[in-house]
This record gives sequence, structure tokens and C-alpha cells, in this order.
Amino acid sequence: MLSIKIILPVLPNITKDLYFKGYVRITSNFTYSIFITKYSSNIQTLLKENSENEKNIYGKCSDLQNKMKKCRSKIRNWLLLDFVRTNIQISELIINGSKIYDTQNCVVIIYEHEAILNSEMICDTGEFLDLQNFVRNECKEFPCTVRYEPVFEMPHWLSSSMFIQHILNYINVTKWLFYSIKGDKKMSIRQGNLILAIITDLILGWTAMELITQDKKELSSILMGMLEKLIHFLYILLKWLMGAPAGLKLNNAFNKMLGKYFSYHVQLWWQFLDVSGEKLDTALQIYHYLGYFGFTFQAAVISDMISIATFHSYCIYVYAARLFNLQISGIIALLRFFVGRKYNPLKGSIDSCEYSNQELFVGTVAFTILLLLLPTTTMYYIVFTLFRLLVLIIQYILAELIYTIQTLPLYVVSLWLMHSPKVAGKISLQVMNNGKESSYLIIRLKLFSKSISELITDFRAPFNVPKKFEWTNMLSNVCVGKQIV
Repeated sequence: MLSIKIILPVLPNITKDLYFKGYVRITSNFTYSIFITKYSSNIQTLLKENSENEKNIYGKCSDLQNKMKKCRSKIRNWLLLDFVRTNIQISELIINGSKIYDTQNCVVIIYEHEAILNSEMICDTGEFLDLQNFVRNECKEFPCTVRYEPVFEMPHWLSSSMFIQHILNYINVTKWLFYSIKGDKKMSIRQGNLILAIITDLILGWTAMELITQDKKELSSILMGMLEKLIHFLYILLKWLMGAPAGLKLNNAFNKMLGKYFSYHVQLWWQFLDVSGEKLDTALQIYHYLGYFGFTFQAAVISDMISIATFHSYCIYVYAARLFNLQISGIIALLRFFVGRKYNPLKGSIDSCEYSNQELFVGTVAFTILLLLLPTTTMYYIVFTLFRLLVLIIQYILAELIYTIQTLPLYVVSLWLMHSPKVAGKISLQVMNNGKESSYLIIRLKLFSKSISELITDFRAPFNVPKKFEWTNMLSNVCVGKQIV
């Protein structure tokens, strides 16, 4: 049985002849889909555009047909519609030069032209997406999709600097924004989100800089005071560990050796900061100008300053983690040694092995030494691992803050609140007559706004998502002394 589906826009009140233009699609199962995309009171304006395309279909809405006969020699597909009250009747349908008589099994879908044209949320992969493409192509407003391709890739040796990452990220996104607006010649939802987020970032940056940098000399003294307190806190912490922390009885000689070794690194780092403190005013001047680029630039600079200020504690953590890992690995290897097993690096498996009495004696002595020194190493490792985790959490919070400001959905939220057709994507089909007054089934197509969570996710600016904490992997690394980056 022949099936006909006519999708046409809401037409104005017909007081005279109204001509229309569209596209026809014929499928293998004898289904005709007719998409009406444009209408005019003058047939000649419609015929001037791609009249020789075999997929084009033309027609008019009235009961007069004499004007159309002059043009039929040029047209292979046309459709004549009659409006009787609120019902639609097909007076004549010709496809590929052949007249279609069986038009009883017909479905008419009426849509709003402006809503389909402006919507950026139609995700349907069927006829409704094809309808939107036809309408946009007819109005010559087909969007130009510019893929986000980073211009500059982050070198591995600079990946620890959040400020450099932030600058490269901004350059890449700005390039995408420029070429996408140039291609579309108008602002889409994602571009509007990005522009408003940048404006908000600039406003927050200017406000913060005016509050913070009123007196640069006072700010430099405050920073040096904070660094001095941090160094003093580490000295007190090391002295506490060199004693009997939490009442634990540690190896005295080994404990003092570790304490003095780590105290030397703290003292060395403080001397470096003291010497470079004279250049702090220059650094603050640079920070003063960079801060006006936005609040996210300030947060990135603060993250790097935290990394520099806590570099000495990071070195102590690396030493303690390496020492702890060596002791844990040695104890595990010696435990295998006592049961006659050893690790085979060639096969990557555990093999059986027989040991002599001398080897067992040396292994017992080594196991005893490692086991007795392990509590002292563990205390230093736990304390500075917690300190390292605290720094990483602060930097992660700053990275999330930067990403949140960069992807603020101000534009899409305002469109959603105003019920703009741009964010309409949910399709609702409402039957208008149930075939009671007409032999055709007439359906009204309406678009509704999608949920705000879907809109925020779909129109997020293409900034790099901050690296998430893998707590399970991090916990396993902490337990065996592997370094946390």
C-alpha cells in the first residue's frame, strides 16, 4: 500500500494563491516523504532556485489551478492542496511526472518554521533532523561546524605548570572561537557561553586585582611572612619527628640522620627564597598585569606559586617515598626468600628456589634491619605524604574552579529561562483530527526545551577537563611507596 507523508509549515491565512517549494523523498517500500520548506505568493521566485533538481517539489494552496498550468511543463513534482475549514485535502499529486491517485493513506505533519530553523538541539536522526537540514539549506543558514583542534600541544616537561597549561588552553579555544564565528557569521549557543564566561572571568579578575593589589609592598611582606611561617612549621615538625612522635620508640640514630638530612633541605630552600625575595616585587608586578586577564589566570598563577613554595616539602616526600618503597620491596622479597621462592623478572612470575644456610643467615639479618628501621621511615613518609596530598587537593580545587569559570553556562541558562527556540529539542506530536473530519491524519509537531542539565552538558565550551583524582590507584600507590605526581 502506498504511504504518503507531507510535512509542511504553519501557513498564513490563505486569502489568495500561496505557492510553496520543498523536497520529495521516495523509499523502497513505496513511502513518499514530502518536506515543504518555503512558501511565497509568487511562483516565479520559487522556480528561479534549483528548478531542475529532480528532488524538488512545487505546488500551491487554493482551489484555483489555472496559473499553475503554465509552469507544469518545467516541473516533474508538484502538489496541490485545498484548505476546507481546518482540514487539508490533496487535490493533485504528481511525482516524477506520474499522477498519484491513491492519496487516502496520507499523514500530514504541521510544524513551526522558525522553531525548526533556529533550534540547535534536535538530536533525532530521522526525518525531523532531515527536515531541519532542508529548512536551513533553503534559508542558506546551514551551520558551519568547526572542529576543535588544539594549535599548541602541552610539552611533557611543562605539564606541571598550570599557568602555562592555562595560556595554551586559552590560545586553542580562542582560535576555535574565531574560526567558528567566522564560518557561521553568527553566534551559536556554545560560542555565546564561551564569550559570556570570558567576560565574567575578566570582571572577576579586575575586581580581585583591585582588592588585592592596593599596596604591592604590603602584599610582598605578607607573602614572605607566610613563607617564613611555613618554613618554621616544617622545622617544628621535623624536631617533633626526631623525638618520640606520638610516644613511639623509633631508631634514635636513623631518626636523627633523617631529621638532619631533611632539615638541611628545608634550610637550603629557605636561603633560596630569602635571596630571591628581592625579586618578589618584580614578580608581583608581573602578576599584577597578568591578573587583569581574568580570575582564572590568577588562580593558575597561585597554583604555580604553591608548587614553588612547597618544593622543599615535595623533595622530602620524594626521598621518604623512595626509601619507604625500597624497604617495603626488600621486606616482601625477603619474605619470599624465607619460603624458598623468588621473583623471576624474565618470566614475570614467582619461581621456587633453594638457598644455602649462609644465604639464609644474610637474609635474616637484612630482614631484621629493614623491619626495625621501617617504623622510623614510615613516620616521615606518612607525615610528608599527607602534606603532599594536601597540596594536590588545593591545586585540584583551583583547577576545578578555573574549569567552572571557563564553562559557565550563562548564555544557555538565559535562553532556557526565556524559552528560546534555540534550546528547543524535545519533539511532541499531537493528533489534531484523528481522521474524523478528514480522510487524512493531521498531526501538529511542537518543540519543547530540553532539561537544563542536558543543555549545560551539550553546549559546554571545549576546555580541557581537569585530571580527576583516582583515589583507588592513589591509595594503592601510597601503600607501597610509589610516587604520587
